[in-house]
Amino acid sequence: MRALVLDRVEEYHDIASLVEAKAEKNRDRIAFRFPQGSLSYRAVAQEAARAAYGFDRAGIRENDRVAVLLFNTPEFILSWFGLNHRGSVMVPLNTGLKGEILRYELADAAPRGLVIDLRLWPQFEPLRSVLDIPHVWIADPSRCGAPLPPGTRPFSELTESETEFPKATRRPWDPAAIMYTSGTTGPPKGAIIPHEQYLRTAVEIGQRSRLSPESVLFSALPLFHCNAQEMTGLTAFLNDLTAAFDERFSASGFWESARRYGATHVSLLIAMINVLYKQPVRPTDRTHAVRTALTAGAGREIWPEFERRFGVSIIELYGMTECGCTTLMNPPEAVRVGSVGKPLGFVEAAVVDDQDRPVPDGERGELVVRPSVPFSMFSGYLNKAEQTVDAWRNLWFHTGDYVTRDAEGYYYFVDRKKDVIRRRGENLAPYDVESVMNQHPAVFETVVVGVPSPLGEEDVKAFVALRPGARAEPKELFEFCAERLPFFMVPKYIEFIDEIPKTANQKAQRYLLRGRRGENEYDREVLGVVLRRP
Repeated sequence: MRALVLDRVEEYHDIASLVEAKAEKNRDRIAFRFPQGSLSYRAVAQEAARAAYGFDRAGIRENDRVAVLLFNTPEFILSWFGLNHRGSVMVPLNTGLKGEILRYELADAAPRGLVIDLRLWPQFEPLRSVLDIPHVWIADPSRCGAPLPPGTRPFSELTESETEFPKATRRPWDPAAIMYTSGTTGPPKGAIIPHEQYLRTAVEIGQRSRLSPESVLFSALPLFHCNAQEMTGLTAFLNDLTAAFDERFSASGFWESARRYGATHVSLLIAMINVLYKQPVRPTDRTHAVRTALTAGAGREIWPEFERRFGVSIIELYGMTECGCTTLMNPPEAVRVGSVGKPLGFVEAAVVDDQDRPVPDGERGELVVRPSVPFSMFSGYLNKAEQTVDAWRNLWFHTGDYVTRDAEGYYYFVDRKKDVIRRRGENLAPYDVESVMNQHPAVFETVVVGVPSPLGEEDVKAFVALRPGARAEPKELFEFCAERLPFFMVPKYIEFIDEIPKTANQKAQRYLLRGRRGENEYDREVLGVVLRRP
C-alpha cells in the first residue's frame, strides 16, 4: 500500500480556509458519505458558502453561536462548515438530551439559532417558550413526512440562494465550536474549541494512522462528539480522503457497513469493542477492507484476539474534548499492547500527585497536559472562569484520570480520579442524575456512582434514601428518570439505603458505595423498564 504524503497544518489557519483549499484540489472526489447520500469536496465548499450566506441573511454574525441538534447527516457537515465560513460558532448538542439538561446547555450557550432534526423536535418543543432562540431551522423535514412546526424554516432555505458568502477572516485562536463536557460537581461545561485545535489534532492523528491515498475512514460515532468530527471527518478531509458515517452504531451491522463503504480505518470506543467481540463468530468477520482500528479502551486481554478475529491492527489512544479528541496515541511503528501511547506533537504530558509533584515512572498519578503549540487546546469553559482556572492550575490541564508511565515514555490508563461516569462512550456527571432523582417527592437524597459494566466502561447506579415515612416502587423511580433524563443517564441499578455515608464536612463518601451490592438493589432491565432512544 502506498504511503500518504500528509499535509502540514501550518498551511491552514482556520477550517474555512481548509475547505476552500481542498475543494480546489479535490473537486469532485467524495469527501463525505452518509446513508442519505454523498458530498464531494466541491459540493461541501459550495454548499457551506451558500449556508454562510443563508445564516448571514438571517442575522447570524461573526462569533454568534448556533446550536446544532442533529444526527449524522449531511446537514451537520454543512452547518459546521457553513458557520465557520461565516465566522460564527457551532454548538453541537447531544441528541439524547432533553428536559432540564437540554434547557441548561441551550441557555448557557445562548445561541441565536438552532438547526434541529425534526425527529428531535419533541425534546426541544417544551423548552421553546423559556429560551430566546430567534431562528430555528429544521433539517430535511421531508425525511419524516411531517409538516414544519410553526415559526420554523427548512434547512434547505439556508442554501437555496446561489449567492456564496465571502469567507470570513478567522485566526487560529478564534472559536470554531463550543462542545459541552460533563463536570463532576456541577452542570456541564462548554469547552471553547479554537480553529487551531481542530486542525492540529487532525494532522497529528493522520501522522499516526497508517494512511494511504486509498484510505476511507468510517465511524458510527455521533458527529456531536469531537471523536467523529476530528478523528474521522477532519482527518480524512485534511488528507484528501473520504469519511463515511452511519447514523448510529449497530453491533450486528457494523462490519457490513464498513464493507459497504469500503472502509480501511474505523474508530471504536471501549463499549463498541466489547460488544463487537461478544457477537457470535461469523464467516464474514474478516470480509471487509478495514486494516486499522483507532481505539480508546482496548483492554490488554481482548486486544490481540480482537486483531486476529477481525483482521485489523489496533492503534490505541487517549483523549478528551478539552485537549483534542486525541492527546496520547501509540506510534504506528511501535504499538505497545495495553498502552494508550505517547503524547502527540503538540502536547507535553506529566504524571503528578495531588500536590502536582511529578511521580516516578511506574507509579500511579494524575495525567496533566499542556500545549506546546499555541491554541492547540481549548480556550476555557464558557461562562465559567473559576472552573477554567482550576482545571489549568499550575499551568497544566488536569485530566482527572490516573495513569502510569513506563521508562520508554508510554502511558497506561489506570482509572478515573474524577467522579464522572463513562457509559457507552458518554461522559456523564452524577450531579445531573442526582438533581433529577431528588425531584421525586418520595426521595430525600440520592448519590449516583459508576459500577463496572460487563460491556466495558460503567453502568449508572443510584443509591436512594427516601424521606421518613415515604415509599416508592423502584420501577416508578426508573420510569421517573426515563421521562426526564437522556437515555444514557437513566440508572441501570437503584439501591435503597437508609442513610448516605458522608464525611465530616457532609460530602458523600462515594468510594464506600461503589462496591456495595445490597439486597435492596433493583435492575431496570429485570423490571422491564424500556428506554426510548431518539
